[in-house]
Amino acid sequence: MKILWALVAVLSFAPAAWADPPPGSGRRLTEYGDNFEEPGWSYNYNNPKLHNQYYDPGSGWTNIIPAGNPPLGVSANGRWQEGTVRGHPDIVERVNTPRGGLRGSNSALRLQTRISGTPGRTEGTVQQDDLIHRLSNNNTPLGKGLSVVTRIYLPPLKDWEKRQGYHIGFRVGVSGHKPGENPGSVDYWPGIWLWLNQDQNGNNDHFRIVLRSDNEGQDVMATEKQYTRTGWWTLGMSFNADGSISYYARPGVGNLRRSDLLVFRQGSRSRAATYTPYNLLFNDLDYLFFSLANIDGQWSTEFIIDDIAVYAVE
Repeated sequence: MKILWALVAVLSFAPAAWADPPPGSGRRLTEYGDNFEEPGWSYNYNNPKLHNQYYDPGSGWTNIIPAGNPPLGVSANGRWQEGTVRGHPDIVERVNTPRGGLRGSNSALRLQTRISGTPGRTEGTVQQDDLIHRLSNNNTPLGKGLSVVTRIYLPPLKDWEKRQGYHIGFRVGVSGHKPGENPGSVDYWPGIWLWLNQDQNGNNDHFRIVLRSDNEGQDVMATEKQYTRTGWWTLGMSFNADGSISYYARPGVGNLRRSDLLVFRQGSRSRAATYTPYNLLFNDLDYLFFSLANIDGQWSTEFIIDDIAVYAVE
């Protein structure tokens, strides 16, 4: 897991410009996503879960730990599964929708984890677990003009894991290619992370929105804003016609608007959150997923997600 402050030092500022239509525009692809309202929705863990294949002794991801452990965890409706690199969260549980959620929503999904690494190897280090939503349907091209949206419920800051750093990521697995090259199959994993800041006394103070990544492949602050408002938020990503990705967020459960495109402002300069992560142009969307980070061995922050959706502009 990267250390944020070593990565955010430089921003190339440019006039803020609107990208393609915001996430949630066009037709909802109902064969993808989930609102957790289906009768009998459940998650079969098929434990023991996968161990994190990557061990961090303090100097980066260095040692590969074998972790073959079929069958993977999977939801009863087949839309969610354990990742093949890291295990699923220890709690994947349908719950009643917290107050203030989408109208008509009765159910949402609780995510929380504790044992996120490899027993006997990673206790006390920052690790993560992933829950994957596969998007495999050969009848639907999942290319440009797509967007993904989720609602996520954030607990009060005092209830977050007592740790400064990354806590949850809304991410995608995509393929792309370098500018000037023929479209290929370079895999990369952009997304929106929530990063908790603590004050000098170690108290949870505010959170910030971090993007993975800028054009150079570095994690970067999406905006200069520091947030204390918790409860429901709406996050989204648009995959633009030029191969870039735009990142959006707003408090509440309302639909994303053009004005919700994240922008970093500094004085009279600004930088809109539209990037070609790792200098790769987007080709195809393969899956989306949620990453939960924690200190292995202690409970992560509890998050609740709802109404994950994929849209296509036609």
